[in-house]
Amino acid sequence: MKKIISLILCVILAFSLCAPALAADSEHPTVYVIGARVTHLYNADGTLLFPHEGVDEAQVIKDAIKPCLEKLALGMLTNNYEAWAQEFYDAVIKAMGKMPLDKNGEASDGSYPEHPYNYSLPKKTSNYGTEDYRLWYDWRISPLETAEVLKKYIEEVKEVTGEKKVNIIGRCYGANVVQAYLTLYPDHAVANVDDVAYLSSSVDGIDILGSVFTGNIELEDQAVANFVNYYMENEELIEDEGTRAFISATVELFNDITVLGLTGDALELFIKQVRDDIFPLILKDVFAGWPSYWAMVPADKYEQARDFIFKGVEDEYAGFIKKCDDYHFNVQLKAEETLKELRERGIDFYIISKYNFPDFPLYKGATALSDGNTTVKRQSFGATCAEFGTVFSDWYVRTLKDKTYLSPDLKINAATCLFPETSYFIKNMHHETFPYAINKFALDVMNSEATVSGKQFSQYLLFNSNAALEPITGPDEDSTKPSGNALSSLLRFLAEFAKFISRLLNGELSLLPKAE
Repeated sequence: MKKIISLILCVILAFSLCAPALAADSEHPTVYVIGARVTHLYNADGTLLFPHEGVDEAQVIKDAIKPCLEKLALGMLTNNYEAWAQEFYDAVIKAMGKMPLDKNGEASDGSYPEHPYNYSLPKKTSNYGTEDYRLWYDWRISPLETAEVLKKYIEEVKEVTGEKKVNIIGRCYGANVVQAYLTLYPDHAVANVDDVAYLSSSVDGIDILGSVFTGNIELEDQAVANFVNYYMENEELIEDEGTRAFISATVELFNDITVLGLTGDALELFIKQVRDDIFPLILKDVFAGWPSYWAMVPADKYEQARDFIFKGVEDEYAGFIKKCDDYHFNVQLKAEETLKELRERGIDFYIISKYNFPDFPLYKGATALSDGNTTVKRQSFGATCAEFGTVFSDWYVRTLKDKTYLSPDLKINAATCLFPETSYFIKNMHHETFPYAINKFALDVMNSEATVSGKQFSQYLLFNSNAALEPITGPDEDSTKPSGNALSSLLRFLAEFAKFISRLLNGELSLLPKAE
């Protein structure tokens, strides 16, 4: 009997010792597909094309705010916005550079991306991280072309690791590349990919691109107030306190002016006056010169955008347009259908979204909850969200028969997502921020085959001041300050306007361009 008990204990002990090894063997190497504007680009002669050497993009933007405001004020006085348009264009070009492809969407000038990991992939058999196998590529070209590169890269990673399958993380635009790969090579994906995680995905599109590429800039008073109030108070994009106060007062007035019986569309009328000066200058030289950015235009805006940008030059840009059309019609419009089919065939998908920031207030619906770049609804493929700075109404919460997927802070209901059981949300993490915490979380959910009902991880997490993730436990205070009433807004505006004019007369601010 003792021998039998000893044998059983030995077997139990053996399995206990083997368990970690079995768990390690179940992990796969992760191919991390980075987003747009992450990879360095080089000219044909090997000099750096992007990012511009010695150029701090954030500082360029900050430095441009004051002269842009000055030229804008001058334009409002003279009804001539050419100087402002040129100032704005110069700032964008300095920050972004002229990096368009040719009229076939190709880098015919010989420019190329860096590939630091692609030449000599590290040989590993365990402890796989997101830094091991990153796909670096030319983020300007069509995701359909990069999809083929990704397919080959997966084979290379399998070869150096000896693994039968990989996991994939698609970050922002990187998710569009992954989506193109899954669409073009579904059988290869089923045979070689176990799990896929999308981080702040732009597969469903980015609203601001739809607005800019169609030329339909629309301003909603509350969206403008959300954006200005948040970034003036939290980011201090304008260092001068007096200028911040004046801008804040102006926005507050426009937000409340309808109460006075006046029009709340004045800002929108202004945008319509100046957009024809700005868009032709910028779009083809920068954003609209890349098929990648066309892949992030929302599907319902794509054809309108294509007609707006290429009107009259369709034949000249036929090759470029074809590449953009191919992605739109064959990948973007079939995205959800493709994901569902591949899930049925064995690939698990984890959709991780970020939130609690205002979106750019340049399109109708910009009051939506966002990560500062992409709305939560688009990132998550369909989550129902309260508007930025608000929570769901008591009435809405009461109507929910099932609150399983309702966020504790009452801002998101994931029940309407494409995959509610494997959709996760991280609060207070901006779109541009991809710290260790989110990468590790993506690895953890994939390696553990996590589900919301399994409760391995909280569906809603807070990115805290220690750069760590913790479960959200309840509602927080509304981040948007009430604007008061229209009369007080008008009085505040007049006071700040008087200060602003006084500083102009005293020479503290200059509206007029300096003499040559």
